[in-house]
Amino acid sequence: MRKFLVALMVVFAILSLAKTTIVFWHHEAPAHRVAAFQKVIKLFEKENPDIKVIQQVVPWGDAWTKTLAAIQSGTTPDFQFSIPELTITAYLANAIVPVDDLIKEIDSKYKYIKSQLAPYKFNGHYWGIPIWTMPMILLYRPSYLKKYLGTTEPPKTWDELLLAAQKITLLSSKEGETIYGIGLTAGDNLCTQEQVYTIMSNVGVKVFDEKGNLTFNKPETWRAVEFYKDLYKFSPPGSTGWAWGEIEMNFTAGKIAMMPYFGGLQKRFYEMKNYDLDGAPQPYPVDGKEANLIYPNDVHIFKSAVEKGHLEAVKKFILFMMRPDINAILTAEMEPGSFVPVTEAAQKSDQYWNNPVIKTFKHLNEVIIRATNYGTLYGFEHGYAANLAIGSISGANVIAEMIQKVVTGEMGVKEAVKWAESKMESFLK
Repeated sequence: MRKFLVALMVVFAILSLAKTTIVFWHHEAPAHRVAAFQKVIKLFEKENPDIKVIQQVVPWGDAWTKTLAAIQSGTTPDFQFSIPELTITAYLANAIVPVDDLIKEIDSKYKYIKSQLAPYKFNGHYWGIPIWTMPMILLYRPSYLKKYLGTTEPPKTWDELLLAAQKITLLSSKEGETIYGIGLTAGDNLCTQEQVYTIMSNVGVKVFDEKGNLTFNKPETWRAVEFYKDLYKFSPPGSTGWAWGEIEMNFTAGKIAMMPYFGGLQKRFYEMKNYDLDGAPQPYPVDGKEANLIYPNDVHIFKSAVEKGHLEAVKKFILFMMRPDINAILTAEMEPGSFVPVTEAAQKSDQYWNNPVIKTFKHLNEVIIRATNYGTLYGFEHGYAANLAIGSISGANVIAEMIQKVVTGEMGVKEAVKWAESKMESFLK
C-alpha cells in the first residue's frame, strides 16, 4: 500500500509539473464581476485539466501605470482585458503580439459584428480581440414621459429631445419636486467624453480623416457642442463635476428622466423590483444619422506569453470565452445591458436572452443589441485607427475638458472646439 501511495504521489507530481498556468489581469473589481470570471475559469479548467488559469484584479485607476511598469520590469501577465486606449499604450510599448489568426477563427465560427473590430486594427494588423462591448443609447423612465409628456414614446430627433427635456424639467418643478429632463455630465472624465461623442456621432463628427489628419474643428463639431450646451440647461446643477457614480445614483433615485448612457443600470432596477426603465436609439437631427458611441472591450496578449510557451493555452482560453454559452456569463451574467456580446452567435444565443435581467428588460436589450451595429468610437470612425495619437487624446479627456469650458461659460463654442483641436495637435507625432 505504501508503495502504491508513493507511486500515486509521483504521478500527481508529474501531472502537476505538466500543467500550464496562465495569468491574466482584468479591471472589473466589483465582487459579482470577479465571481463571473471565476465561474468561467472553473468551467474552462474542467474541460482543460492541463491548464490552470489565474485572474488578478488591477483597478482601472492603476491600469496604465501598472501595465507600463510590468512591461518595463518584464513581469507582464500572459494577457490582459483592455480598452482601445490601453491596448494602444501596450502596442506602442512594443509589448503585445498581433492576433489576426484569433480574429479570423472567431469570426469564422461566430461572426463578429464588424463595428466592434475597428478600434483594434492599426498598422495592418489586429492587436486586440473584442470580448464584449458597451453601446450608449438613450435610457429613460417611461412613467415620467407619460406623466409630463402624455406619451411613453421617447423622442426621436434632437428637437424632440430638447423640448421633452425642457417640458419635464419645468412641469415637474411647478409641482414642487424637480425631475431633470436630461442627465448629462461635464466633468473632466471619460464619462463626459462618452456622452459628448454620442451627440457628436449624430452629425458625423470625425476626429481624424482617413489619412490620420485632424478634422475636429469643423461646423458639425460646433453644431454638436452647441446642442450639448443647450440640452445641458435641463441637467441637474452640479453635474459639471459628475462622472458615472453621480449620474447613475441620480437616475436611479428618480431625479433624471432621460440620459444617453449604457444599459447596465437594469441590474440595479431589477434588484429593486423597479421596472420603470426602457431605452431607445439616440435621437438625432432630421438631417443627421442614427449613431451612438460604442466601447468594445478587448483582450491583448503580451509577448511574455510567447516567451513562456503559454501562447497556445492563452488562445484556447480566449476561444473558450467567445463560445456563446460562455460569453453569456461574461455579458448577461456579469453586467447585463452594459457588457454586450460582439458576435452574431452570442447575440442570438438562448443563454443570453434567457438571463432573467435581460428577459425582464427585453425591449431595452433589443435596442442595445441593435446599437452595436451602427455605433462608432472617436478616432476609429473609418474602421481602423487612423492615428494612434487617439490613445493619448482620449486619455487626456480633451473632449470632456472642452465641453466643461463651454457649459461653465469659460469659452464660447467655436473657441472651445478650436482649443480642443490645438490640444489634440500636441499629441501628434
